[in-house]
Amino acid sequence: MKKIGFFAAAILTALVMVSCGGKKIDSSKWLDNFEEAKSAAQKENKQIILFFSADDSDNLSLTLKENLLFKDEFVTAETAKYVLVNLDFSESKYQAAQVDETASATEKKAAEKAHKQLDENMNVATYYSVQMSPTFYLTSKEGYYITQLVFDDTLSSVEGFEQEIASHEEEINTFTETLARTTQGSNLEKVSAIDDMYSITDRRFAYLLAPLAREALKLDPKNESGITNKFIVELAQVEATEAALSNDVEKMIAVFDKAAENKLLSAEQKQQMYYYAGYYLGGMGSTDYERVRDYIQKAYDADPQSEVASNIQNLLRIVDERIAETSQMNEDVKIEDVKIEDNENTSADAAAKPEQ
Repeated sequence: MKKIGFFAAAILTALVMVSCGGKKIDSSKWLDNFEEAKSAAQKENKQIILFFSADDSDNLSLTLKENLLFKDEFVTAETAKYVLVNLDFSESKYQAAQVDETASATEKKAAEKAHKQLDENMNVATYYSVQMSPTFYLTSKEGYYITQLVFDDTLSSVEGFEQEIASHEEEINTFTETLARTTQGSNLEKVSAIDDMYSITDRRFAYLLAPLAREALKLDPKNESGITNKFIVELAQVEATEAALSNDVEKMIAVFDKAAENKLLSAEQKQQMYYYAGYYLGGMGSTDYERVRDYIQKAYDADPQSEVASNIQNLLRIVDERIAETSQMNEDVKIEDVKIEDNENTSADAAAKPEQ
C-alpha cells in the first residue's frame, strides 16, 4: 500500500456531538480515528464512509479532497447521512510520528501520540485489506464491510458521489436486510442469518464479522443448527491473525491447536486447524521440524480420506526430508568435532612426548 495528508478545513460551525468513553466527538466533519467514527455511527445509527488516502503520493487523494470531499457543501450533505472518516497515510504523518530525542517533553508526547494513531490506522488498513490509495469503503455502523466505492478525478459533485453509492443499492439492501435478521426470530434463526452474513461478505473482510461469530456461539452452544462449528473455525482464524500481527507465533499456534480439539468440529475442520498449526509454525521460521511434523501428521490422521489428504502426505514427506537433512548435518558436526578433538589430543601428545 502506498503511504496514504490530512488538510484541515473549516467544515461546519454547528457541531453534532456524541460521546466515546467520555470524549466528545464532532461527527459533523471528517474524523481521523476509526474507533471514534464507529462510536459516532452507532450513536447516530449511520453507516460509515471509510476513506484511505495518501495526498502526497497517489496523485488522486488530494485532487478528490480539493475538488469535492473537503468542501463545506459535500461535508454538510454527507454527514447528515453518514459518518465520514479519513485515515491518512501522507508522508507528513510519518514524519510527525518520529520521536526526536532532542525535542521537548511536549513535542515528544505529541510524536508518541501521532505514532500510536498511525499504528492504529495501519492496523485498520490491514483489517480492510487495503492495497492502494485512495480506497473507499461503505461499512455498517459496526464497521462491517458492505461494499467498495470507486471514484476518479472527474468526481466534482455531491450528486456524482451519491450516484456511485446508488449503483450499489442492491448489495446495500441485501446487507442491511441480512444484518437486521441477525437480531430477529429464534436463536437458530439468528444463527442462520449470521451464516448468511458470512455468505454475502467478501472473504477478505470475513475477519470483521468476528462479533457475530461470537454471538452465534452463545446462541447455539450445542450446535443444534449444525453450523456453529463454522464459527469456531472463523474465530480461530481471527485470533490467530491478531496473534500474528503481534508477532506472537506461539499464541498463534496455540489458537489453532485448541480449536482442533473442539468436539464440535468435523473431521475436515480438525484437519484444517492442525494443518494451519503445522504450516504456520514452519512458515514463521521454527526449526523444530519434529513439532511441525507432529501437527501435519495430526492433520492427516484427522481425515485421511479428505480431498487434500494426499497433499498433506506430500508435505509430510518434505518435512521428513528436512528432518533427515538436519539430522545428517548434526551428525556431520559431531564427527567434525571428534576429528578436531583427536587432532588436538595428538598435538598435545606430541608436545608432551620427550625428544629422543
